[in-house]
Amino acid sequence: MPELHVIAAGSLLDFAIEKIGIPVGRVRSVYMYPLSFIEFLIAFGKKAIVEQLLEKPNITYSPGIHADLLDIVGKYLAIGGMPEAINQWIKTGNINECLMVHQDIINTYQQDFGKYAKTSQIDHVERVFDSIPHQLGGKFKYTVIEGDYRKRELAPALDLLRTAGIVHKIFHTAAQGIPLGAEVDLDFYKAILMDIAISQKVLGLKTGSWILQPLQTFTNKGAIVEAFVGQEILAYADPRQKAQLYYWQRMAKNSTAEVDYLLQDQENIIPIEVKSGQGTTLRSLNMFLETHARSSYGIRCSAQNYSVHEHVHAYPLYAIAPAVLHNKEIVLNTLL
Repeated sequence: MPELHVIAAGSLLDFAIEKIGIPVGRVRSVYMYPLSFIEFLIAFGKKAIVEQLLEKPNITYSPGIHADLLDIVGKYLAIGGMPEAINQWIKTGNINECLMVHQDIINTYQQDFGKYAKTSQIDHVERVFDSIPHQLGGKFKYTVIEGDYRKRELAPALDLLRTAGIVHKIFHTAAQGIPLGAEVDLDFYKAILMDIAISQKVLGLKTGSWILQPLQTFTNKGAIVEAFVGQEILAYADPRQKAQLYYWQRMAKNSTAEVDYLLQDQENIIPIEVKSGQGTTLRSLNMFLETHARSSYGIRCSAQNYSVHEHVHAYPLYAIAPAVLHNKEIVLNTLL
């Protein structure tokens, strides 16, 4: 029945495909992620703001509008992008209702571990899952996981979580050529969970401060803000192919530098540095631009307003979509 279209979804889907395969030319894959900040705005009926952000991205907003938009980012960082959590916030405006949704999701994931991990691996999967939020912003290290574990036991557990779409690796790359994946170090990576609110729930953090004091919280929770930017980049990637995050780090004696994310735009490589507070030091970003011929400009994402200085375009955290999207018309037509 070629006219009958069948849709399959779920975190166990890739495991089923690994076992039975798929017929060539008969299946189209679409990769889905938690709601992006742009979709979050649309869910709250703020389409006019979305149109403004995407159609006129290079605008420096008035201090009042800028502060209001950062307040909305704070709400997103508290609620996250899981649809039911957002639905509860729309219905009740109660962050505790959202937190209960986050805990339900975590419980469901933990119950599903046994469906794709061998009995002997379940404990390893749980340990890795719990460890990822604690290691946000830095190279993922198996040695910091409590217990008598070895990398050869824990590495497959991380791969299982990645296959399930619960975890995303951010691979280190030299970034001297394209594609970015050609120069990755497969043993050198960071990791984030698929949703920043879930990460904070695993950490036991109270997310109400994002709503009550967003500017102060941006400064105090830099690793969460960095993970948020990664989550945004994934959400705006081409849904027809599985997205991959990359970063760059220089490890030289007395001269370390790191760029949080790298994007490939045709023949160009765009470095992105995340600043959680008001800091303006961009030593690592400038070092990358000086040493990488394919990078003519870089992007800074922070709580500051939009600006351009020499080869650095500074975008506020509410404008990550226009900073990383290269086909805004498709997004506008799809979402609006």
